[in-house]
Order: sequence, then C-alpha cells, then structure tokens
Amino acid sequence: MLSDTHPVTIAFLGPLILCAALAGADEKESVVEVSDRRELLLDGHLFDRIESLSFRLHSPSPREKVLDFDAPWEGRPSFGISVCGYPVVFQDGDKFRMYYTSYYGLRLKPADPARQFTCYCESDDGIHWRRVDLGRVEFAGGRANNIMRRGPECHNFAPFIDTRPGVPESERYKAIGGNGKAYAFASADGISWRKLNEEPILDGEEEAFDRYGAIRWGNNPGKERAILDSLNVAFWDPASERYVLYFRAYLPCLSRDGKRNLPETRSVMRCVSKDFVNWEQIEPIDYGEPRREWIHSLYTTALQPYSRSPHVYLGMPLRTSPRRPFHGTSFGLSESAFMYSRDAKRFALVDEPFLRPGRDQKNWSKHGNMMAWGMLRTAPDELSVYYLQHDHQDDSFLRRGVLRVDGFRSLHAAGFPGGTAISKPIVFHGDRLEINAATGAGGGIRIGFLDAKTLEPLPDFGESNEFFGDQIQHFVHFGKRRDLSTLSGRAVRMKITMYAADLYSLKFSKP
Repeated sequence: MLSDTHPVTIAFLGPLILCAALAGADEKESVVEVSDRRELLLDGHLFDRIESLSFRLHSPSPREKVLDFDAPWEGRPSFGISVCGYPVVFQDGDKFRMYYTSYYGLRLKPADPARQFTCYCESDDGIHWRRVDLGRVEFAGGRANNIMRRGPECHNFAPFIDTRPGVPESERYKAIGGNGKAYAFASADGISWRKLNEEPILDGEEEAFDRYGAIRWGNNPGKERAILDSLNVAFWDPASERYVLYFRAYLPCLSRDGKRNLPETRSVMRCVSKDFVNWEQIEPIDYGEPRREWIHSLYTTALQPYSRSPHVYLGMPLRTSPRRPFHGTSFGLSESAFMYSRDAKRFALVDEPFLRPGRDQKNWSKHGNMMAWGMLRTAPDELSVYYLQHDHQDDSFLRRGVLRVDGFRSLHAAGFPGGTAISKPIVFHGDRLEINAATGAGGGIRIGFLDAKTLEPLPDFGESNEFFGDQIQHFVHFGKRRDLSTLSGRAVRMKITMYAADLYSLKFSKP
C-alpha cells in the first residue's frame, strides 16, 4: 500500500516495485519513454529517489445537489425511500448524458426484477440536469417519464461511447448489463438498445471462476455464481486493442490483519474481448498483495482511462467495511476509495479514503457516497464527479463534487526547505515542459535536467526559474527561454526541488 502522508526516501516505480538507488546504478538501467504523454504524479513511477516529499491524495469538494430521486418510478412515493443507484455519466459532443438505475421492482411484494428501470438525464453544463421525457416505457398508466428501458438487465446497465477505430455507427454506444449474468448491448443513439447476443457473455459457469475460488450463492435454486451484481464497467482499451470488462465477484481473502483465511469478500475480476461478444482471460485484478477483508473489499470500481492521460486507468471504488450501518439494511458501511493502474491489470489501491462518509450521519450507510462511473470537464480547470447521498432513505439524491484538473494525487512538499526528487533516465519529445502545480505564498518549485549517467547538471538547464502560484498549465522557463528541443530524444534525468507546493502532473509538448 502507498504512503499518503509520510515523507519517503525511495520511490516506487509502480505499486510494489522498489527502484534502484542512484549510487552505482547499472549503465543498462531502463529508460522511461515519457515522449509527449501527460504524466500524473500519482506515485514514484518516474523517480529513482525522493527525499522529504510525499504523495498526497485530494478529495473532491462538495457542490450542489444535481438530482433529487423523487419521481414516482424512483420509489419514494411508493415505498417511502428512493431506490436509485449506479449512475453513469459521460460527455457526448456538446451535451452530457446520465444513466441511472431504479430498483423499483425489487421493492414490490413479491419482488418483480422485470420492473427495474434504466433512467436517463441530460445536461448542457454538467451542473444543471434534466430528466428527458422519452415516452418509451409505461409506468402507472402513462409514458411521460425518463425511463429508457426496463427489465432485469437494468439492474446495473452501464453504457459508454465505443472509441474503437472503425466501430460501426449502429454500435457507437455499448453497454454491459445483468445481475449474476452479463449481457452485451449496442446502440446507434444511446437511447434505443439491442442485445448483441441473446446468450450472456458471462454466466458464471466458466472454468476460471472455479480456478480462482469465486463462490456460488448459498440459498437459491440454481446455485448461481456470486458475480456481476454491482456496476460492472467496460471500455475500449487502445493500449491492448481489446475491450476490458471489470466486474464484481466474491473471492477468497485474508482477514484484515492477514492472519486468517476467509471464504470470501467482494472483489474485482476482469476479462478482455476483441469483439465485445466473446470474452476471455477471466482473472482477478492484481493488487500487488493478497486480498484482505475491509482493505480490498470493493463493491464497485468506476474504472476508466483518464482522458488527459489515457495510458493511466483511474477508479473510485466503493469500499465496504463489515460494520452495522447507521442507515440502510445490510452488510456494512461504505466509503469511496481511489485506485489506479498503468496496464489495466495491476492496480494500486490507496490507503486513505477518497471520500469519507463525513459529518452527515445519513451517509453512514451501506452505499454511502458511491461514485458515479465517469467524470466530466465542467470548467477549464475543473473536473466534476457525482456521488450518492442518503442512499436508500427518504431524501436520497445525487451530489456533484469538484476536483482540480489532474488533481487526484500530487507530489507534495511541506514548508521550507522542502525536498527533492530525481527521476530515472527519461526520454521526452517536445520543446517545452508544462506543469500543473500549486504553491503557498512562500513556496516554490524548480526543475532541472541532469546527465543521465553522471547526474551532472546539463549546461543551460541545470535549474529552472522558480515557479510560485497556482496554475493548471505553466511552462517552465530557464532564464528567458523555455525551448528544450536540444534535449528532446536523448536520455536525461529531471531534478525537482520544491517546498510548500503540490505538483499534480507534467507534460513535454510542442506548440
């Protein structure tokens, strides 16, 4: 697990791999090809040595209520509580789309899974949302509602825009839906959907589930596998040229202290596909350590490539703790966590909560603060995330939270004299370096370039002008120049010196 608060002296190259010390480093040491990618400062991936700096997690700041779950088909008028969840958001051209589930039929007596609904909203700015009257599905004798579709697969219907090159217009939108068994869907407009195959793409009978110990439900006639019963998400991964699906499964684990074997905890598996219909390589995701109860008990993942750094995969999972909720009816308390990966397979799960339940006791519940799948750019310097409040209660609603662009984690320096980070050998392509950073009034950041082997400062680039301020995009200057083209394409090291500051991301680029 990664440190969030304590200064470190040796950085991580990835979630669990220790890097070589600078002294006596092998001349054949691998070079990190940074090229012109934006690198988020999530951990020590770029660095050989970090002294008196730490990595800090940044939680979203709460904003306004964006959707009150008070419509008749959302449960409150019939049951006294709202029964909505699993929101999905994404930008589509000049508008924003939102999908969410109403479990209306599961509250009926007897329960009717066929009367679960996928509901639809739109927004022009990601702040003001409106239910779109679709006129598609009957409820209480009329069709004036925003119900897009109904049926058992609506339990966790998760649409996305398919970015695979050459995807037909009739399949521009894809979705995964199904509780216990997963089905693949496609759409030309994001509203009218069809199954790509009447058979499920996963049904729990695949051999891999036995291999990894995925349990079956205890008391049900068919002994169905305990899988796929939360928000399962998929997307096209250009790095592997495959679709990737992340889904819930109950897997064996250790106790929180690692001393006892336990039969199961909520966890995450993945599989891949070339065509979105035939899936293979079913396996658990790798946390870099054995699964443990509480720590790795993930109800959802909300995983996706980050749009500004698509080689980095970010997730805001709901993490559960087996304690009796203050509100709600089952299994435990929840909080949102933060996880990330650079290969969509091995993940670092940060210790510190991304979003705690907080002072409002109504959020100390079984689904408290569950994040929507997706984040939206709602201002040049702002990302919006959305999360449930007062889940399954008489005033349940969806709240917006905001983060700085790239502002998930940062390389952090306390007050003067701060600390230093020296990178591995890197190769970049471009003629300028931009940083996303913030300092205190008395803080600062300097970046220099060193010879990759000798660590001697490179002439004219040994130390930049000091940056102080708060900017999403600042171009680093050396005196009156910022042109780094003479260093482009060769192996160099960066030396970052900072105090009273946070560095969120950096990127080499051309005009």
